[in-house]
Amino acid sequence: MSKLLNALSKPHKSLIPIFLIGIMFASSTIALAADNKKVLPSYVFSPAENPLMQAKTALSKAKAENKYALIVLGAQWCHDSVTLAERFSNEEMQPVLSDTFVTQFIDVGYLEDRRDITTLVGYPHYFATPTVLIVNPTSNEIMNIDSLKVWQSADSVELQEYVERFSSFNTNEADIKPAQTNDSPALASFEIQQSERLQQGYEILGPLLAVSDSEMSSSMSGDERERFLKLWREVKQFRMTIQATIHELRSANLVEAELQKKLVEATPEAQSWEAISDQH
Repeated sequence: MSKLLNALSKPHKSLIPIFLIGIMFASSTIALAADNKKVLPSYVFSPAENPLMQAKTALSKAKAENKYALIVLGAQWCHDSVTLAERFSNEEMQPVLSDTFVTQFIDVGYLEDRRDITTLVGYPHYFATPTVLIVNPTSNEIMNIDSLKVWQSADSVELQEYVERFSSFNTNEADIKPAQTNDSPALASFEIQQSERLQQGYEILGPLLAVSDSEMSSSMSGDERERFLKLWREVKQFRMTIQATIHELRSANLVEAELQKKLVEATPEAQSWEAISDQH
């Protein structure tokens, strides 16, 4: 996404070339713009009529084959999502993925609501693209909670680290750390409330993102570009903060009173998009 933001920050004439990243390709093997990198069709984020069914099917198949479900939420406009697809398509990764995982790429479009998928596996929302979830299909537990943030910056991860990290799931399962959970109703309520606030932000930001990633981008005024960039940064700060808080408090060993205090302290102040949402 950084390439998109950088280009939007430049003068008006520089906008159009960056949107090659979001082009949907029709060939059986996908070649990405100027990079000449190959992406296998199963690793392209494509719109689906029923994304939830995609996730459920992957979980059922993984359980039947005694594998992990590897559910990836991402988008073609997202640079890190596209890089993840490139790495997955590398011939060195193919046996690693096919031997251990049933992989399903699920398109989030322009920040569409996918909470039905994340809550299916015990996670409140997607806080970035890509969100890479390795799931035990018997318990629906996320097994890579500690590495979620690694894949959110997939472009900065070298191929060898991909191979090593995903290969580690083909070893003794006792060494794999499942998601830590906290059964506190207060924390569960916090996760639901903050995820709802985030989705409100996505619903305001998504249409602006769609315009910026289309031929209409050339008609965006300077004020419109600035509005988009300002809102993107605000939503990013919110989603990163909430994700970090949830991870911290899920693993914290706190008595209920301490947890309640932490939740109050961790609740972000009102965001600009919430005033917009209230007007609709």
